[in-house]
Amino acid sequence: MICNLCPRKCNAERNELEGKGFCKMGTLPVIARVAPHFGEEPCISGVNGSGTVFFSGCTLKCVFCQNYEISAYKKGKVLNASQLAD
Repeated sequence: MICNLCPRKCNAERNELEGKGFCKMGTLPVIARVAPHFGEEPCISGVNGSGTVFFSGCTLKCVFCQNYEISAYKKGKVLNASQLAD
């Protein structure tokens, strides 16, 4: 696929596992963390927590990102759509 998903619109060629553009990401999602989430949004998270999924491969590279090591690099596990849904 030729990628123009992010604002960089680098027209990179991507396959399932890797890409040649700025992010170097493939077409399959890379998941760094899946866990319950508590506290920040009590009206949503309630007593059992809401779900949170941390994806890798963010192209923004914000200098103040609290999850920079996770989001900016290809850290985590590659999953297909069915695995992610589970």
